Amino acid sequence: MRNIRRFFDILWYFGKRKILKMKIPLLASFKITYRCNLSCLGCPFHRLAMGKKVSLTWEEATSLLTKLKKTGAGIVIFEGGEPLLWQEGDHTLKDLILYGKKLFSTVGLTTNGTLPFDQIPADVIWVSMDGLKETHDRLRSGSFDRVWENLKNTCHPKVLVHFTVNRENLSDLEPLLEKLKALPTVKGVTVQLFYPYGRGEAPLLLQPSERKKILTTVMELKKRYPIFNSHRGLLGLGGYLFPCHDDVLINVDPDGTVSTGCYARNRGDVHCEHCGFTPIAEASGALDLEIGSLLAGLRTFF
Repeated sequence: MRNIRRFFDILWYFGKRKILKMKIPLLASFKITYRCNLSCLGCPFHRLAMGKKVSLTWEEATSLLTKLKKTGAGIVIFEGGEPLLWQEGDHTLKDLILYGKKLFSTVGLTTNGTLPFDQIPADVIWVSMDGLKETHDRLRSGSFDRVWENLKNTCHPKVLVHFTVNRENLSDLEPLLEKLKALPTVKGVTVQLFYPYGRGEAPLLLQPSERKKILTTVMELKKRYPIFNSHRGLLGLGGYLFPCHDDVLINVDPDGTVSTGCYARNRGDVHCEHCGFTPIAEASGALDLEIGSLLAGLRTFF
């Protein structure tokens, strides 16, 4: 029943955007906390965990989720930091996800994978991996073995691996895809490109030639591996000029700030030429009724 509701909610969203011309967001990026148990080289957000406002409270989070629902957003993705660390009193992230599922057609989670997630009731879970053991451990605080064990043991029905390509892990994508074939618990892979926020993260930005080469490689690898990105979404990051409808996104940060538009806005420097945010490329394509992006969305969320 939930999948039927989700499908019709998405149809209703496109009806409001395309027919009624309502400028409403589709996807909410909900950063519940900056706290993290890792210090990944490419991430700026764990560096903010020493600030005055590190996490949302239960009351703040539920109030913001209710407000997001009123904007028309149908999908909310909990992020961090490491969102599984969030807790206030007896409330954990599991409670927030259950609250969100009463409001939104789809609730997702992005995690570093070091904590067990098989009992988390999100509709879809992304686990970040940045390469094989040596590379992943160098970039993500020596966490490969813990992540692999949790991926192997999970019973969650929709787990995806999320690979962020940077200049240090270019050559690891295909070997990791091959290794993941041994894990039937992983249903697919999504790929994006490293983005430089300018907040102290390592200099991992791809050069233009590396960027085009890896995007071409990903399109070839799609023929042999379950990569969920569409050709259209990948081409959009390769310099081909497709419209970026960044108003499909609404962002919540741990200090309670809410902003509409680019994922990097209010979170770092904005440089469109360095954009690696494939979720926005796919959402923009879906809004333009591009069949590849629509199918990518169906594979990801259903």
